[in-house]
Amino acid sequence: MRKFITKTIYISLPIIVIAIIMEIFLRNIPNDYLFKKKYLDEHSSEIETLILGSSHSLYGFNPEYFTSKTFNASYISQTLNFDYEIFHKYKFKNLKTIVLPISYFSLWENLRNGPESWRVKNYILYLDLHSKLIIDHSEILSNRLNINLERLVLFYIFGKQNIISSKLGWGTNFKSEYAHDLIQTGKNRAYANTYDINSDEFQNIFNDNKLILNLFINECKDRNIRLLLLNPPAFKTFRNNLNANQLKITIETSEEFASEYDNCLYLNLIDDSNFIAEDFYDADHLSEIGAEKLSKLINKKINNWK
Repeated sequence: MRKFITKTIYISLPIIVIAIIMEIFLRNIPNDYLFKKKYLDEHSSEIETLILGSSHSLYGFNPEYFTSKTFNASYISQTLNFDYEIFHKYKFKNLKTIVLPISYFSLWENLRNGPESWRVKNYILYLDLHSKLIIDHSEILSNRLNINLERLVLFYIFGKQNIISSKLGWGTNFKSEYAHDLIQTGKNRAYANTYDINSDEFQNIFNDNKLILNLFINECKDRNIRLLLLNPPAFKTFRNNLNANQLKITIETSEEFASEYDNCLYLNLIDDSNFIAEDFYDADHLSEIGAEKLSKLINKKINNWK
């Protein structure tokens, strides 16, 4: 028995050492989450307009076009629970307005339950949010080995960084010159973001997200902060493939919050005719051209909001 234990330790020790080294090297690869945390740690008390949300926000709002001190703290697949946690974590002493898209999918998504649940560890490791799950505290436990090896090779051998954010948090890699086919992405994106909203699973997520929004709005009210909810622009090929009931509930729920709370405003821009094909990177994401247009529009709305 002693020989077996000794042999097991002898075999396991190199694997454990390699795993620890990999974990350290993976955590030292620069990333957007760490970059945004650093900015918030240093400048949260200066921010007047905070942008939260998922990729619709990341690519749709460029703080350079806002007249107030603005930062984009959104990210790909970021769900409402993490939006709230980011807001709740920092004092934001000068914060006046939060911009928070309620997209077609927002009310039925929770990052942990989705196909990109591996991103949860980024909020724990790099934004210092809390989780009791061991997997959320490790790079190597959250991704497949081949993915982690590829990340290590790309950065440490080829020197390729994966930071896509501007200095104020806007996503810079959805450029108009590389725009995708709007017909095909309209179908694909609509299909990927349509859920079985009557199932128990998605009803529970929906109810949880409504509670989060209630917490959000009430905390904003207590801190004299305005919350601007919006359904962001989308191209017609995306809109034409949506589930009518899911879209209807999204709009009605957002309108209910806006009508109930005087510090909340809702804008439904999903079919805004000001946004044309040239503004889109794909059927539901704006390029830098569309981002400039949307940013200037929302900046004007904020400045005129009495």
